[in-house]
Amino acid sequence: MQAKLYPYKLLLALLLSGFGISAQAQFTLEGQYRPRTEIRNGFKSPILEGQQPAIFTEHRARITAGYGMDKIGFKMSVQDVRIWGETGQINKTDNLLSIHEAYGEYKPNAQFTLRVGRQEIALDGHRFFGTLDWAAQARAFDAVQLMYQDSLGRQFRIMGSFNQNGWTGQSAPEPAKNVGNQYYGGAYQGANPYTTFGLGLPKAQLLAYGKQVWDKGSISVMGLADFIQPETGDTYPYFHLGITPEYKLGAVKVLSQIYYSAAKQTLSDTNAELEDMTYSGYFLHLSLQHTQLKGKPLIGVDYISGDDKSTANTIEGWAPLYGTNHKFYGFMDYFYVGSGHNGGGNQMSGGLIDTYLKTTFSINKSTKLLAHLHAFMSPTTVNDPTGTTESLAPYLGTEVDLVLVKKLAPSLTLKAGYSQMFATTSMQQVKGQFDSTTNTYKQAKGFQNWSWVMLNFTPKFLN
Repeated sequence: MQAKLYPYKLLLALLLSGFGISAQAQFTLEGQYRPRTEIRNGFKSPILEGQQPAIFTEHRARITAGYGMDKIGFKMSVQDVRIWGETGQINKTDNLLSIHEAYGEYKPNAQFTLRVGRQEIALDGHRFFGTLDWAAQARAFDAVQLMYQDSLGRQFRIMGSFNQNGWTGQSAPEPAKNVGNQYYGGAYQGANPYTTFGLGLPKAQLLAYGKQVWDKGSISVMGLADFIQPETGDTYPYFHLGITPEYKLGAVKVLSQIYYSAAKQTLSDTNAELEDMTYSGYFLHLSLQHTQLKGKPLIGVDYISGDDKSTANTIEGWAPLYGTNHKFYGFMDYFYVGSGHNGGGNQMSGGLIDTYLKTTFSINKSTKLLAHLHAFMSPTTVNDPTGTTESLAPYLGTEVDLVLVKKLAPSLTLKAGYSQMFATTSMQQVKGQFDSTTNTYKQAKGFQNWSWVMLNFTPKFLN
């Protein structure tokens, strides 16, 4: 195999030298083709009688090129994301091709890296900042980031961004205003038009992050300021603070995370009741994992604050704005993945208590099975719209997630998943499935499930 590859390496070196590039330069070229077929029969919300399951195939086709030499680096990733059949067979052009990442790097020494451009950002297991790789389009930021890392396990980074909405035929790009229902976001329980959920692009962002790693664990601290520019009123900062300590007790890993978000906005509104809005939400996490037991079981609980609407001028729900939320709160995406859960309106949150057990079993060298069990509860009151009782039970439902992962070849992986949701009446209430005209809940189907199969081709053309 080495003898066959050698002529290609020699040819590459000759081509690079022809362009005045040293043979010591590192050039990589990788591809990805990832089609996924899904059957959604209760995905994000309970499916109702009379509704048909959604069946579709979505793909990502991506080419990523990288270059590194001396103190500079470069990366560019181009991708095509589409639903099979959404463009005609003899289609000439479409708007589905895009740039996922495009940045340059300057490395003055072994510890510091300055990265400028469109880039992925992932911190602390993707909880608040994540790449959202499960989604075909994934997530990237237009930013400048200064990163530091040394041999003692110390990490530090500063990120800044300043955003615009693009050209609109005028002399300059439009401001990155968070337009929506009157100011920004979506309708909050149909009465209050101010919510931290569904915020658009911040006008600017400033991130500071530090992490220290030891033999027995680590601790990281994140501070972020999002500068929100509403349609009316002054731009205001929305602050976020996160602390993530991790510790190893023999074979047991203990992980905890604490996040707090807060803001205060003065609105230009004739309604005095809505002149000043306060945002204050928090998140708590604790998990234990035994790394030497079969399946490496992990048991954990997440507590996410919600808004009980007791104060008209206060939003108390915590928003995991840039996290890979599909990873954490059940694969059926009932919570924090573009699906509201506080009376059914999107971009609203009554909060969540998620208690879960996660395991991973190795079937053989090339095959493993992931099994997750979630028990969902509401930390805020679930109102009974029928008036029969003061409130419904806080228990929302149970979800079972199974994922089979099989390595078919060095650059090809097969994944297949099945998820089942056992939803309660309280789940239907927070998902807005109450019919006020008949004073009854809409009839849900007997089985709420989601199944999918995905192939992931990841060839490395040059490395």
